[in-house]
Amino acid sequence: MSTSGTVGTTVISVQQLIDHGARRAGKLAEELTNEQVLASKTSLYYVLSNMANRGIQYWCINKVVQGLYQEQYIYDMPLGTVDVLNANYRSVTRVTTGMFGSSGNVANAYDGNTDTICQQSAPNGYLGINNGSGNDIYIATVGILAGTSASFNIAIQCSTDNITWTTVYSPGATTWVDGKWNYYDLEPSQSTPLWRIKENGGGTLAVRELVWGTAPTEIPMARLNRDDYTNLPNKNFTSDQPLLFWFDRTIPQPSMYTWPVPGNPFKQIVAWCHRQIQDVGALSGEVEIPQRWYLAIQNMLAHQMSMELPGVDTGRIAYLEQQADKYWNQADQEERDKSPIYLAPNIAPYTS
Repeated sequence: MSTSGTVGTTVISVQQLIDHGARRAGKLAEELTNEQVLASKTSLYYVLSNMANRGIQYWCINKVVQGLYQEQYIYDMPLGTVDVLNANYRSVTRVTTGMFGSSGNVANAYDGNTDTICQQSAPNGYLGINNGSGNDIYIATVGILAGTSASFNIAIQCSTDNITWTTVYSPGATTWVDGKWNYYDLEPSQSTPLWRIKENGGGTLAVRELVWGTAPTEIPMARLNRDDYTNLPNKNFTSDQPLLFWFDRTIPQPSMYTWPVPGNPFKQIVAWCHRQIQDVGALSGEVEIPQRWYLAIQNMLAHQMSMELPGVDTGRIAYLEQQADKYWNQADQEERDKSPIYLAPNIAPYTS
C-alpha cells in the first residue's frame, strides 16, 4: 500500500470550511447565497477572535522588541495584542569600531546624540562597522533610529573581507517613522568582523542612531495591576532601568506603562505577546490555525452557521454545539508546551 509521502501539506481554504459548515447544518453548499457566504465568513472571524478569550494559542505568541525613548513611559503594543506574557528589560554592548558608510556624516549615526542625523546623499547606500581583520564579533540585535519618515527595504549583512557580503536578515519593505526605533534580532546570527545595513529599495538612508548590539543581558520586569500602578506616588520618577510595567488593555491597541520612566534611549524591552489569530482573508485563502485545530474550528463554525441559516432544526443546532464543545476540548487539552512545572513555595514564619 502506498501513502502520500507528505505531511502537513493539505490546504483547507476558507471556502471549504464554509461549505462543510453548511453541510453539517443540513444545507447543501450550493444553496448558500452570496449574503450567507459573507455572513458565514464573518462568523468564522468571530470564532477565531473569540479563541483568545478561552486560552493562549501557542502559535500566536510573538516576540516584540521595543526600543525605549528618554522620558517616555507609555509604549503602544502591536495591533491585535491580547496580553503581554513576559517582559524583560534588555541592555546590550554597543559596537562602534571602524564605523563606515557610503556617504553622509557617518559619525552622527554613532555619537549617542539622537538629535543628529547621518543623511546620505545617494540612494541604496550603506552604514556599518569594521572590527578589524580576524576580530570576529557576534551581533545579536540591530537597532535603527530613523532620521526620516519613508519606506525602506534594507538588508543586514556581514562580511569577512569587505568584498563578499552575506545577508543575515532582510525585514522586507518597512515604513520608518522619524525618531522611532526599528529593532531586528538576528536569530541566528554570525561571527564576522564586518557588518552593515544596506538599502536595496532605492531609498536614501537617514539615520539618527545605529546600534550594533552584542552580548545582550535581560532582566525580568514585574507586572503591576491597575491599582498598584495608579497608587505609585511618583509616576514620573526616572531611571535607566524600568523594573515594572502595567498592561493597559485599551483600544484600538493596548499599551505598556513602564516604571520607573526610562532615562536611557539605548535600552530595549523584549516582550513576549499573545496576539489575535490573523484576520480571515479571501475565500480561496487559508486561516491561521494548525492542523490539530481543524475539526474544532470546523464544528464551531458549523454551529454558528446553523444559528443563522434558515430552516435548521433546533435539535441539529444543539447537536452541533455538542460537537463544537467536544472537539474544542480535545484541541484545547493538547494546546500546551509540555514543559515541567516547578513549584517553590515561599513560606516564612512571622516573628515579633
